Amino acid sequence: MRKYFSALIMIVVIAGCKGKSELKPELVLTNNNVLLPTIKFSVEEKADYNIKYWSENNPERIQVSTTSTGIDHTIVLANVKSETKYNYVIYNKITKKQSQTFSFQTGPLPFDIITTKKKAIDTTLFDGFILIRKVAPVGSDVILDNEGDVVWYHLYDTAVRRPSSWTKQNTILSIYDSSHIVEYDLFGKALINMKLEDYGIPNMIHHDILYNDNQEIVSLTHDSVKMDLRKLGMGANELVRADGIIVLTKEGQVKWKWNLLEVYNPLDYPKRKINLKHSLGHANSIAIDNDGHYVISFRDFSQLWKINSVDGSVIWKLGEGGDFSLTKENVFLKQHAIYFNEKHELMFFDNGDRSLRPNSRILSFDIDEKLMQAKTVTDITLPLELSADKMCSAEMIKDNLYLVCTSKKSGIVSVVNDRAEVLWRVDLTSPSYRAYYLPNPFEVK
Repeated sequence: MRKYFSALIMIVVIAGCKGKSELKPELVLTNNNVLLPTIKFSVEEKADYNIKYWSENNPERIQVSTTSTGIDHTIVLANVKSETKYNYVIYNKITKKQSQTFSFQTGPLPFDIITTKKKAIDTTLFDGFILIRKVAPVGSDVILDNEGDVVWYHLYDTAVRRPSSWTKQNTILSIYDSSHIVEYDLFGKALINMKLEDYGIPNMIHHDILYNDNQEIVSLTHDSVKMDLRKLGMGANELVRADGIIVLTKEGQVKWKWNLLEVYNPLDYPKRKINLKHSLGHANSIAIDNDGHYVISFRDFSQLWKINSVDGSVIWKLGEGGDFSLTKENVFLKQHAIYFNEKHELMFFDNGDRSLRPNSRILSFDIDEKLMQAKTVTDITLPLELSADKMCSAEMIKDNLYLVCTSKKSGIVSVVNDRAEVLWRVDLTSPSYRAYYLPNPFEVK
């Protein structure tokens, strides 16, 4: 990993407390990350310790670290801002005594992570955080707070792929390249570092990755086969790259695989163009329903397909020409970032089309599989500035509040209401493929 030299960080004793045992903490940077200041200290007797810390600019907002047990302690502090002075005390959870007050100054951010330009900030809208990703030329994952400031980052040493997701364990599951899966926590600890070639897995992972309820890794893949496409005016031995699903254990065991060509023959659709430069169907996101079956977004079909996770059959298709009756207004185009929101509505970013419908939308459907009905619940037309015909995501924060990630030349992260009014916005120095809303991941429970 590329190393960055931060500004000098010094520990300063602010005030002494008579009668308290003297500690001599050392401050280092975990992974040389200026937003992961780490306090190291030793004590004479084994005990449980944590650290209470606060910005000198905001002394009423005291944060508490994770707990360390033992004689030699190393405690990583998270959710801090760059170039800011912090005070802290070391707290003995057994004796209920705390140290004198120490302080440190964080350094500047590395130049090649995503940074923001604040356009509209309302800190009363939400209490959570926003995860975004810079893909190239040097990849980084970045967490913003409700003030639009960077409070956490993970820096790669090269470009990364688009797929990443926030897990229920407060970790980031990610694709380093098309065959390299990594996972790490908020304190810089690597949990998975899996190269598929080491396990004899030839698949190329793309666009999305997440965990199922069994803590198995689910991702979209490419598989290439040769086909005779003369019926479609192409060659007799064309290489067709088709999308699929792969399910892996953390130990690299393939549990299940599926490919679009198992249920779809392009020769049956002579009017549907095949772009051999991209994957057939152009799957761009996957969601897992409550019954364990998969829903895939096929951008080139402008459809969502539900796939049986046991036998690979198609349970239904949603979109124009699918299994549900949709009005003309409810037909979506080139959609991205499907997921089930807290109300179990199938929500996504409806990109639209530059010529057919340039305005993108936030859409959600309530799917009734027994009656085979798809009821539109959310339908918010976004302004052109927040619209794009590629990439992007939309996510419900709470009723009448939505996080929108617009991926253009630079990128926009905004929060809008159901009238598409922009209530919160930051512009990015690099586009992010998707944005995730995180309830406070730094809260110690």
